Amino acid sequence: MKTLLRSAQFLALLVLLLPAEGFSQENKERDYEIALTKGQYEIELGNFAAAIDHLQRALELVPGDQEARVSLGVAYARSGDRQKARTVLEQAVAADGNDSRARYELGLVLAALGQDEAAKQMMRTAAETTRDEALADAARAYLGGREQAGARPSLRLTGGFQYDDNVILEQDNPIAPTGDKKADWRGVLLLEGVLPFGVTGRRGAEAAYQFYQSLHGSLEDYNVQEHVGRVGGHYAFSRTSRFDLTYEFRYAFVGGEHYSTTHWFAPVFSVNLTSQSLTELHGTYSSDRYFDTPVFTALTEKNGPSASAGLTHTVLSGRKTGIALDYTYDTHDAVMDYWDYTGHRGAVSALTEAGRYKLFATLSYHDKKYGGIPPGATEKRHDGVQELLAGVSRKAGTTVTVTLSDQYTLNDSNLPLYEYRRNIVGLFVEVAL
Repeated sequence: MKTLLRSAQFLALLVLLLPAEGFSQENKERDYEIALTKGQYEIELGNFAAAIDHLQRALELVPGDQEARVSLGVAYARSGDRQKARTVLEQAVAADGNDSRARYELGLVLAALGQDEAAKQMMRTAAETTRDEALADAARAYLGGREQAGARPSLRLTGGFQYDDNVILEQDNPIAPTGDKKADWRGVLLLEGVLPFGVTGRRGAEAAYQFYQSLHGSLEDYNVQEHVGRVGGHYAFSRTSRFDLTYEFRYAFVGGEHYSTTHWFAPVFSVNLTSQSLTELHGTYSSDRYFDTPVFTALTEKNGPSASAGLTHTVLSGRKTGIALDYTYDTHDAVMDYWDYTGHRGAVSALTEAGRYKLFATLSYHDKKYGGIPPGATEKRHDGVQELLAGVSRKAGTTVTVTLSDQYTLNDSNLPLYEYRRNIVGLFVEVAL
């Protein structure tokens, strides 16, 4: 994967380099971009002497440029010239006291020079001020190795209410046991605890437990309780590429009866092709087992494995606004072929911040072709599921977030029995304990 990453970076670099030869002095900004890109690319390859030359050239073209200066400090540090690295990075910190990356890199240099207290102070400030979660984790991991703090355990409690105008359990089985469709209010409680362990600069792992409970006003048979145990880990190949693997065990009750048991795996490979983008190759595999209940019968017909694979590309516009595009292919192989399906899902999501408010929205379409003819039908089922989720959240202090959301679903099926519309409005309060 690292070879593929470097090949992609090299191709991107060639796009910048090919037209550069005929440029004159008036194209100084373009020359600067080329020198900076080449310098950062050589750092990734481990060619630090070449990186230093390119980054010095970038600073000649744009004196005092912060990104080039920090990159030059990194190149000096990786080459072993810690005194020059210290000088350059101290200049970067003095020029921009809010540059957490400069503080983090300077902290590493100070530690290598034996100045532990100064290094710790740099790392603490970097961890507290950065919006880059990976950088904050790295700074905390450094401190954990020297102060026995590490990445801290977390506990999150979320409670709220939802109004559902068409209460169903699962999207692919919208038929209510009573034969009609009803609206209802429900209260929702979610408790999640996370315990990180084995965290270093490049790798880390965590164990987590999640409890979910919904309580309906009148439709008690639809009350859901779920217990989820999770373990996962990650490894960063470089500053721009990372692999995550997660396993979850899910155990669910509906109406007080055992409903399902699931073993779920999810690998994700992510890479930052640019400083303002994230590309993720993701997949899942799950072993799904259902249990018949007095209210929900014939559930065992759905038993079998599910799998998915997809690609998500996220582009940021500044630090507070982003848009993500996703394509996912998914399948389910059930005991009865009329529950088998293959699907194609496309989605676009957007997020932006305005002061203490975050606005978010996701629009998706899921095309699902089923493998067999269900009872009472004369042809195979084919659904087109349209979904729109939109909402706004607001920070209320440092540990409390309030969220208002609306989710609308339209299931368009060639079999009228499976067609439905559904709208869920929710109000939630999340507290970080």
